[in-house]
Amino acid sequence: MIRKPLILFAVMLLAGSLRAQFSTERSAISNLSKQRWERVYEPLRKVLKKDSINATARYVMARYFFTAGNPAFQVDSAHQYITDALHNYTLSPLKEREKMKRFPLDSIIIIRLSERIDSAAFSRAQKINTEEAYIFFLKSFSTAMQQGQAVALRDEAAFHAARKENTYQAFDFFIGKYPQAQQVTEAKALYEKLLYEDKTHDKRLQSYKTFLQMYPQTPHRAEVERNIFEIATASGTLQSFADYVEQYPQSTYANKARAIVYHLLPEEQQARPLPATLQSDSINHVYQLERLYLVPFLHKNAFGFMDAEGREVIAAESEDLDPIYRCGNIDEDVLVLPGKVVSRDGSLVYKGEVKSVDDLGAGFLLIENERCTKVIHKTGFNPGDPCVDDATVLSGKLLAIKKDNHWSVRTFTGRQLLGFDWDEITVTGDVVILRRDRKYWLVTTDAISATADQVPLKLKDAFEEVKPWPNGRVWARAGKFEGVFDQHLQVYIPFREQNLYSTFFGGVARTTSQWSMFNYNGEVSGIYDTVVVNKPWVAARSVAGWRLAEPLYHPSIASLYDSVIFAGTLAIGMRNDSMLVFRENQTHPLLKVKGPARIEFIPGQDSSSFFLLEQGDKKILFNHKGQKLFLLAFDRIQYAGKNIFIVTKKDKKGLVTTDGKPLLPVEYDAIGSLSEGTVSLLKARKFGLFDVVQKKLVKPEYSKNLSAYTPTVLVAMKGGLFGFIGWDNKPISAFEFSDIKPWSDSLVWGKKGTSWILYNLKTRKVALDNIKSIHLITDKPEEKLAIIQQDDDYGVIHNKRGIVIPLNFTDIVNVGSADRPMYFTEKHVEEASIFVVIYYNSEGKLLRKEVYEHDDYERIYCSEP
Repeated sequence: MIRKPLILFAVMLLAGSLRAQFSTERSAISNLSKQRWERVYEPLRKVLKKDSINATARYVMARYFFTAGNPAFQVDSAHQYITDALHNYTLSPLKEREKMKRFPLDSIIIIRLSERIDSAAFSRAQKINTEEAYIFFLKSFSTAMQQGQAVALRDEAAFHAARKENTYQAFDFFIGKYPQAQQVTEAKALYEKLLYEDKTHDKRLQSYKTFLQMYPQTPHRAEVERNIFEIATASGTLQSFADYVEQYPQSTYANKARAIVYHLLPEEQQARPLPATLQSDSINHVYQLERLYLVPFLHKNAFGFMDAEGREVIAAESEDLDPIYRCGNIDEDVLVLPGKVVSRDGSLVYKGEVKSVDDLGAGFLLIENERCTKVIHKTGFNPGDPCVDDATVLSGKLLAIKKDNHWSVRTFTGRQLLGFDWDEITVTGDVVILRRDRKYWLVTTDAISATADQVPLKLKDAFEEVKPWPNGRVWARAGKFEGVFDQHLQVYIPFREQNLYSTFFGGVARTTSQWSMFNYNGEVSGIYDTVVVNKPWVAARSVAGWRLAEPLYHPSIASLYDSVIFAGTLAIGMRNDSMLVFRENQTHPLLKVKGPARIEFIPGQDSSSFFLLEQGDKKILFNHKGQKLFLLAFDRIQYAGKNIFIVTKKDKKGLVTTDGKPLLPVEYDAIGSLSEGTVSLLKARKFGLFDVVQKKLVKPEYSKNLSAYTPTVLVAMKGGLFGFIGWDNKPISAFEFSDIKPWSDSLVWGKKGTSWILYNLKTRKVALDNIKSIHLITDKPEEKLAIIQQDDDYGVIHNKRGIVIPLNFTDIVNVGSADRPMYFTEKHVEEASIFVVIYYNSEGKLLRKEVYEHDDYERIYCSEP
């Protein structure tokens, strides 16, 4: 009975001691629930001052700072106290922990409150939603389960801030600071984009070049290279494309530049090998093909094309063939086939049905189909809009494109330089004429091209009328003011109230009552009352009298004259009773004549000329140097050539030399001009021939002009038929040919009746007869080649090599060129109703053989060679 009270007393004593041990904390908890804030903090502070490792007090203090409604609510303080509470708890002995359980307090309770505090801190960071807020949370709440989320949100907030700043520096800083962030890929893309835009914001060529040098691995390399290519070649000159290839030979646009260069070359240069830097496989292939024509063939019901050597260039794939290609000798850059346009090597230029194709030049085509008109380069690229109204090449450098009835300007690479703002765009030389609303503006092609490099286009004065002026200059009018520009739009003739007229030396300007002159340098003469132009001279009259000028050589001859007249290229100044004769490019007179006289100019056949001085009853002939030749005793004189003159007296004509000595008596009705050392003669309606060098004469007795077949053989006509005679007037053949065709020095084609014979002038025998037709392929003085028909058989004959293709074919057509023929030969096998077609080269070598039935033969046969 005594022990029970003792036990009860011990329990009560222990409970009392526990209550005494946590009394302050319990009181604080009670006051927290009653929101007696001042009774919580100060007691706890005193406890912790005495016992700094009191986990229970720190736990309660954490609750104090984390209780809603508390004016001293502070998540960070709560976090600090709960962190210390957990730390102190873990350091407490087991016996102390057992005591704390009765508070109650253990690690689970502490952790739960810590998690609640972490969650509140995280929510606070989310509300602020800045990089700094999340950084603070991550640093201050390092054990919070929201660390992963906070990292992601921190990165997102930092990325958002970088996007808000939107500079490449901001994204570069973000990438460097958070290399593991989910947004790094997008940040890198934005960094590259903004870096590119910042470094090339002026869109100048040099900026793009510098950027590519500094950042060769940029993901925008393709765009940078495109801009460099388009701006560097904006001038459209061959040199600009060649320079680009030399500087950027490995660029993705290098081959495109090479292709454009090839088509900018003059035709004669396209036939020469290109420099190594400008070569590519495709260009070299086309270059080889350019040297040879193409010829169509039909194989297995499909058309293809072969070159002059018979090599198949374009496979037999086309179901149909435009008749214009049937006769071969195709030298066009592109071919229009069913459903497509191809280059000479078969490469596709354009796919689709084609209504028409126009070659604009510089390698561009205007292709029209039923729905649309397109501009396509011969290498296959489209330089701009998919559909246009029209297009033209400006000065071989730029493209003018018309769309919706307005014109724009693009580079050859497709970069737009001028918008669709113009009613018309034309060009004269390198000056572009822009028209809008009946007004004209002038600008150079270089100025337009420079806009690609952000050089502003300055359009100054507007004009009411513009037109080309000689020597590449441009005339313009604004109201009553007229002037002239050169190709650089520098003023050549100042604008004034005047009327301008072009002349051989420059031009003349006329105002209401005055005239002035200007030369090709724009230098202006004095003021005159009257100006008379007679190339190569100009006569100008002022109050003092007339002056002579030869603007191309001498601006003025100082002497004054009463009057001025012209005779051919001679200028004659009249003063008192004197006459002074001047010739071209001379300041001193050729001749001074006293008293009345008349000058007649006699033109020569070359740079020489003559003039006749008639004074009283005397006529004296002078050469162009003013040297007296002879006294003329004839009515008229004209120059025949080679120091020979045709003279006329009483309507009869003869020949004299430059010293007046006779070559032929004055007895002919007409004498022709000198040609290859001979002159034709006409007397009593009969024709003869005179060799002025050999002094040989065939007297007029023939019915048509004679001609020399060889130096010793002449062609003459009697009784309406041709024959051959010698200079001795003896016949070499009978006069039996209705027509003749030259063949060689010893052979000639002569037509008798309806057939031809090949006649040997040396042996005077027939070499080939019964020829029904002769079709000349080559007709040169030294070389002649013909397709001939004998009876019903065709063959090919050469004037030196003889028979090239035997006369045993039903038909022969040259589907090659005159210089390099290819023969389409056909032999009709009537029994089998087939046509055997064999192609031969110019030497008679077999190239290809095909067998056709009638319908297929008609599809490939050339009916109009």
